[in-house]
Amino acid sequence: MNTYFVLFSMLASAPLLAQGARIQINLDHLKAKADEVVNVNLDGAMLAQGMKLLTHEGSGLEGLQGVYVRSYSFDKPGAYTEADVDAIRKQITGPNWVPFVEVEKKDGESVRIAAYMEQGKQAGLVVLAAEPKELTVVNIVGPIDLSKLGQLHKLGIPPLVRELRRKEKEKEKTKKEEI
Repeated sequence: MNTYFVLFSMLASAPLLAQGARIQINLDHLKAKADEVVNVNLDGAMLAQGMKLLTHEGSGLEGLQGVYVRSYSFDKPGAYTEADVDAIRKQITGPNWVPFVEVEKKDGESVRIAAYMEQGKQAGLVVLAAEPKELTVVNIVGPIDLSKLGQLHKLGIPPLVRELRRKEKEKEKTKKEEI
């Protein structure tokens, strides 16, 4: 009887864990508090149609399986909790996830970018950016050449490259100020 209980408990909690490079972004409860909400779900046929417009040999977007974005802007700090952020962080921690950008600031701002690796190859990416009045999660499923992220804006996805560069410049500026 205990074995069945343990097995049932494990199966019941499985949806809370990331399925490969695709993570669960359960932040819908923030919609009512947000001034602006960006919600992008591109997979299956929708993504295939959009990719036909973008891809050509060597575009760096071949094999892309999904793009999911949740971004919430608030008029005041405190609209989301640390538990909301931790729920995403926990999913991008583990043997297949390789964080390559981690920024933590005293004002509560943080950025984490992690790649999902399968058999030594990048198979997904998550960008988690938390600011006092904004929370953004970007989940890209499938292999992608990071230098080609800018092409995704043609599908209506916010310009990720610009955001990544902005965060990197802030990180460099903070390091210079500390010295």
